[in-house]
Amino acid sequence: MSLETELKLYIAPEDCSKLLQHPLLQSSHTQTKQLYNSYFDTAKHDLLNQGIGLRVRHIGKKRIQTIKTAGKAFGGLHKRQEWENEITADFPDYSKFPKEALININKKNLKEVEIIFSTDFKRTTWDLRFENSEIEVALDEGTVKCQTAETPISEVELELKAGIPEQLYKVALILQKDIPLIIENKSKAERGYTLHKPKTPTFYKAGSVELPSKLTAEQAFIHIISYCLSHLQANQDIVLYGKDIENIEGVHQMRVALRRLRSCLNLYKPLIPYETHTEIRQEIKWISNVLGIARDWDVFSQNLKQIQEPILNSLENTIATHQAQAYIEVRQAMRSQRYSRLLLLLGQWITERYWRTSSKQELDKPIKYFATKILNKHYQRVSQQGKNLSQLNPEELHNLRITIKKMAYGTRFFTNLYPLEATRAYAKSLSDLQDELGILNDNNVANELLDKAKIEENAAARYFLKGWHAHQELTHKKALKKAWESFLETKLFWLN
Repeated sequence: MSLETELKLYIAPEDCSKLLQHPLLQSSHTQTKQLYNSYFDTAKHDLLNQGIGLRVRHIGKKRIQTIKTAGKAFGGLHKRQEWENEITADFPDYSKFPKEALININKKNLKEVEIIFSTDFKRTTWDLRFENSEIEVALDEGTVKCQTAETPISEVELELKAGIPEQLYKVALILQKDIPLIIENKSKAERGYTLHKPKTPTFYKAGSVELPSKLTAEQAFIHIISYCLSHLQANQDIVLYGKDIENIEGVHQMRVALRRLRSCLNLYKPLIPYETHTEIRQEIKWISNVLGIARDWDVFSQNLKQIQEPILNSLENTIATHQAQAYIEVRQAMRSQRYSRLLLLLGQWITERYWRTSSKQELDKPIKYFATKILNKHYQRVSQQGKNLSQLNPEELHNLRITIKKMAYGTRFFTNLYPLEATRAYAKSLSDLQDELGILNDNNVANELLDKAKIEENAAARYFLKGWHAHQELTHKKALKKAWESFLETKLFWLN
């Protein structure tokens, strides 16, 4: 058994010649071979559902069978266990695999497997020695096929043969300076399965982050950041290829993932200073803003539909045009070299842990010690900003909303470290505050969007919305006062 660690990147077919000529690879030994692979599973994809991949690779007259676990994909980096050995036929010979390779596979499923898709591609490889690591760089050009369809393969794989994983990111970033490589989180097998049984893209909500109490503050940080990135990337397909309401929810979930990520960076600022990730923070802000513009138009559009006033019908069409343009810009950003560079930088930063130059002692303390300290600090900040709530102007209310969001995400990150009932009550009080402040903020954003849509000051729709928003503000400021009082009365669970 071996642990396969590789980084996958999409390369446009017209850019393959740039990779072949790249200076980084010119002194490395290179070879080219044609690879044909048959992937086996039951018609219902039972092996896939068990997290197992079964393949037979044809290299000339040689046959190599492989079992792979599903593993994990993070920022294009794939890690999984694999077992492989040579066989003499085109069909898997299970007797050649060690027992541990088959222990989690239903024997009945193995009897029912058949070829469900295949890959046929030319692989050009370079054996690259980079710093203290050995990396195989592979360029794959070909197709994935099933009986009814096929899709092209054009990707670069960087596989770690010896050394440390962060070197994969370093090599990828060097290559990406000259070639527009894009993160590829789907393996060839995943693409083959999708081809065999197409699935409608779906959105994924943020689940709870489970932090074992034995983790150190640093281990918990890496766990949270990894979770946020997984949530972000899980929603990329629905945003790129989905339609209507599902697409809208995908953008929302990507924004949630980025807000959680930024909140985590903010919470950990005392241990992991901003200067250790300045470029990353700037680029996260960039993609958050692109998604944020689309989300603002989405919320405005949904609010207009809920009002259901004929006077707003013509405005809805104008808003829909801006909404569509915002989604074009979202997709362009996600397909850009810049977005993939951000994911690569994040992967390298998390893997290499540049921040270890300071705060080592605090980073190695138990997570609950850090959580208690930081939650109390943010509570004090919320309390201070919310003082004299009724006198706060729109900008001050907006800043309070942002601070409460950070506090809410911190509460959710660390919730399982404390008694459930206490954290639940506190999370509910924060959620109520967020809801009321969010509605007031939507009113302010709506005015900005009307300006962007070039709706005249004397337009009937604008007059109507001014009155509507004034009524909303009056109603929800009363609700906000009540929510604030409830928040102040709620017990601080981290001090119990």
